[in-house]
This record gives sequence, structure tokens and C-alpha cells, in this order.
Amino acid sequence: MINFIVCDDEKEITDLVKSIITKVMFKTSIDYKIYTFNDYDSKFKNIVKSDLENKIYILDIEVGKYSGIEVAKNIRKKDWNSIILILTAHYELEYVAYKSKILLFDFISKFDLYDKQMYETINTCVQGILKNDKLSIKCGRKYEKINYADILYITYDSYNRKLKIVTKTKEYDINSTLKNIKEKLKGNFIFTHRSCIVNLNNIKSIDTINKNITFINNTKIDLLSRRYIKDVKEYAMD
Repeated sequence: MINFIVCDDEKEITDLVKSIITKVMFKTSIDYKIYTFNDYDSKFKNIVKSDLENKIYILDIEVGKYSGIEVAKNIRKKDWNSIILILTAHYELEYVAYKSKILLFDFISKFDLYDKQMYETINTCVQGILKNDKLSIKCGRKYEKINYADILYITYDSYNRKLKIVTKTKEYDINSTLKNIKEKLKGNFIFTHRSCIVNLNNIKSIDTINKNITFINNTKIDLLSRRYIKDVKEYAMD
């Protein structure tokens, strides 16, 4: 679960940020929730105090009598793990923000291709969270943890009745189903065949004529069915 906490006193801005977050998260399979505020009030402070995981704060530099930089400082008194982004229409405050030692991830102007910069920044934050997370599996009597970013594809071997997880460097056979494993996956994973799930981030090319997929390490599979071609092209080429 990723929790986005957005605070800006302009509804137009909060609506835009929400739409950008939704666009970024649409291409992932991780749960998320967006909390919006138009003031740094008691409800906002309760969110700061909460133990919600994977918080990403998107804070206006100035809301009423409060400074986003001071709010970020208060967050950092107890929380050095959450990601903080500052929105501003004041270029001159960028230096002040970075000198405040609040470990800002980014300082985003409300001008200069604001939509594009916001999308790229939020996407980078989300991908960073996903890369630090791992899939826990049981192989025989051993437990393993696999980086989601390393997974190329997962397929069901009907002969051995096992799932095969293929990464950039290794393969794992586990007792599970595609349905169960899909619910655990975090990242850009999608079905390409009724017996295969692929990591869209690791696709190099798609051959829709011969119905095969080539991954970034040149591994190739022919598990691309007509039923899923449209979805795969839509997600992978977006």
C-alpha cells in the first residue's frame, strides 16, 4: 500500500495532483490511497502521526499561515522514511527548501511543464518503493526473497503442477497458482496468456504477428495469446 498525502489550498491543484497519481498508479498492481487537505490542520497532523506505510507527501510551500517547509521539518522530527515533495509558485524559495535539511525528494514549480514534472517525479517515487520491496516465496523447505524488478515472467507448468518464476538470473519453482501470485505482485505485471504473467518493465519488444515477447536480457517466450495482445500493447507502449 502506498499512501499519498496531498495538501494545497487550491482545489484545482489537488484535483490535478490526484489525477496524475491515478495515472501513475494505473500501471501498477499495488494498492494506494490518496488523502487530500486544503490546510495543515488537526486531521493532517493525525495522518503525520499515524503508522501508515509508504507515505508520499506532496505539500504546498504556503497554505494560509503555514509554511510547507516548516511542516516538512515537523514530519522529519519523527519520520525520516517518508518521501516529501514541495510544490511552489515561488522560485526564490527553492534554495531555502534545500538548505532546510529536511531531505526533500524534489521541489516542483507550479509552472514549467508542471504536469510532466509531477508525473515523472511521482512515478520515480513509486518505482523506488517497489524496487525496495521483495516477493517472499517458499522453494521446498527454503524461503527466498525476490526483487520485483528482477522478475521477467511467471508461468504455470501444468506437467509438474508448479509455478516457474523466471528472473534476470535465476528460476524458481514453487507450489502456488497464478491467481494467488498475481495478488502478491507489486509493479507493472499483466497476464499475456492464461498461463503467464509478465513484468512490463522488463519487456524489450513484442512481436504480435508471431505472438512472442523478448525481454531486456534477450530471453524470449511465445506465451502471448490473441486475447491479451491489446492489453499488453496498451500498457507496454504507453
